[in-house]
Amino acid sequence: MRPSLRRRLVVGIVVTASIASFAEALLLHVVWYGYERRLIERVIEDELERSIEIHPRDPLLAYPNTGFLRLYIASRDPAMPGDALPPHLLPLPDLVAEPTRAIVMREVRSADGVDYQVGVARRGGLVFLLAYDSTEHQQLRLDLLWAVLAIAAMLTLLASRLALGMVDRLLGGLNRLQRRVSEGPGYASFSDASMDLEVSALADALDDHRRQVAIALRKERAFAAAASHELRTPLTRIATGTEVLLARGDLPTLVAPRLRSIRESADELQRLLDVLLLVARWQPSGDQPVPLPPEGAPRPLGQLVALCVERLAAEARLLGATVTATVAEPALLVSHPAMLEIVLSNLLRNAIRHGRSAPVTVHQADGVLEVIDRGPGIEAAALERVFDPFWRGSAADDETGPSGLGLGLTIVERICAAAGWALSIHSSAGEGTRVSIRLTGAAAKAPVTTAPSP
Repeated sequence: MRPSLRRRLVVGIVVTASIASFAEALLLHVVWYGYERRLIERVIEDELERSIEIHPRDPLLAYPNTGFLRLYIASRDPAMPGDALPPHLLPLPDLVAEPTRAIVMREVRSADGVDYQVGVARRGGLVFLLAYDSTEHQQLRLDLLWAVLAIAAMLTLLASRLALGMVDRLLGGLNRLQRRVSEGPGYASFSDASMDLEVSALADALDDHRRQVAIALRKERAFAAAASHELRTPLTRIATGTEVLLARGDLPTLVAPRLRSIRESADELQRLLDVLLLVARWQPSGDQPVPLPPEGAPRPLGQLVALCVERLAAEARLLGATVTATVAEPALLVSHPAMLEIVLSNLLRNAIRHGRSAPVTVHQADGVLEVIDRGPGIEAAALERVFDPFWRGSAADDETGPSGLGLGLTIVERICAAAGWALSIHSSAGEGTRVSIRLTGAAAKAPVTTAPSP
């Protein structure tokens, strides 16, 4: 499955917004935590200095009367009694070994899981410990964290909605360009003034490519017309000459059949030339259908198959292959016999040359004509290119491989498309190849399909 540019852009924007939102939430929490800690330490220092100052005059007033602050006074002098310290505060008096004006701050946790910020100071033989219960502040900090995370999640959802609209707007030019390209040559230019600079550059490149293709097609049609004129002239001379000779009554017995064979060959060449000119002019995306060559008299399918098999029998014997044909509907009339003759001859020639002496079978039933070989088959990667002009696959690099220009299947594809025959090819490496042509019941614009053999 190909990745979607729209999805990737939306995901990228949402992920970026999410990272930014949650990073901001984390930063706010860290900043708030630092500010809160400094505030608590300032409160402890002020209250502890006040308690130390009042204690010599009135020890009872030295104890604060707030619920979250509690003062403990430890004595190092046995003559001066001190307060009993809870277990979590017992190690703290040793922090201040000598009398000093400095206040040491520590964070401790009681056995019941309550966190305290404690300020420790020594004055003479007394050690003052002021414990600040930070339970309420911790809960407020946790509530703030969840609130900030919830806001970050809401911002992420909002960013996803905004990203969808923004990406659709950004890709609007590409979508319009895609529609114009898919609709074919109905637009004089793919580019328009509403497109962004980058999309407009792509549209200009497509316009330039279309102009180059149009020029190449005009040259190809001009060449096809010139070739048609040049080839028809000698064919006409041959046909006229044989007609003149056949009109004479004094021809030897062995000469007349030869002349009639030459006359029939000239007619056949004329029909083949019409078909090949059709192939040269055919456009897969053209709105106007290419006129088919004169149909001539319909011919039975069995006769055409037998003719093609007989014509290639000598080449098959030379390469060690055998060709057999089974036609269930031999009397089925073919409207364009010359076109089918070229198609079947090319398919048989490919099967014989590329089959490596494997047997080749022509099978027809229910309006479907198949050419089957048991040769080495075609790899899946190469199967997509078998109809490309001049593509010959790996056999081109093998000196023992079959020779050719790589146009056989291209001609087959174009003739089938022009005649409305559905063409499909199935192959797997090492298992052979099956080419099927549906001659009846096919759509006017029959598709060409390629797939590995099941």
